[in-house]
Amino acid sequence: MVIVFDMDDTLYPESSFVLSALAETGKYAENRWGYKNFQSTLEKLFLQGEKKHLFQKAALYNRSPEFKPSQIEELLNFYRNHKPDSLPWYSDALEIVPQLAERFSLGLISDGYLPVQSNKANALGVQRWFKEIILTEELGRMHWKPAPTAFNLMMQRFPGEKFTYIGDNPCKDFVAPHQLGWQTIQILRPDGQYSGLTDQPTTPAEHQINDLRQLKDLVK
Repeated sequence: MVIVFDMDDTLYPESSFVLSALAETGKYAENRWGYKNFQSTLEKLFLQGEKKHLFQKAALYNRSPEFKPSQIEELLNFYRNHKPDSLPWYSDALEIVPQLAERFSLGLISDGYLPVQSNKANALGVQRWFKEIILTEELGRMHWKPAPTAFNLMMQRFPGEKFTYIGDNPCKDFVAPHQLGWQTIQILRPDGQYSGLTDQPTTPAEHQINDLRQLKDLVK
């Protein structure tokens, strides 16, 4: 049996990375262009649910000049290259992952911009327990989930094994593994990005759990 995990909002709260990166990016803008209170405004707007065009919205909120496109690109690059020293695991993930690693081979499949996802993985120290780590951006953006490429690659690396995939996104996480005959499990995180999703997914997970420690009853 090979157990493959998603990363963001499955092993750790993605918001912890976002807030860390926003704090550093806010300081950068304050020092670079003199935008006052930019760091605190970024964090405030994000916690209020703002996700898109956050830098520009923060500037307007503070009645500061709008950013030029070149400035936005500079801020995005700074954000995407943020390297936190560490990130906090969910307590259930930190408990169960080492236990599972003693009995099974563990893998990781994660979407997102490559520098961001690589820095997250390093900050979490996933290399301690995961034998195979596939960041889909390395394969090309057309291979992000729900594309089956990363899942097929994982099967090639563990020939003849059975597979389980655990993720949090009901819209894209379970399409490919379901088609490939994997067991699929959705972790429901109250603070996760998809916690309030009401649309019914086209390919729902076979099982839903509220705590990763419940995997003990689902993987044998």
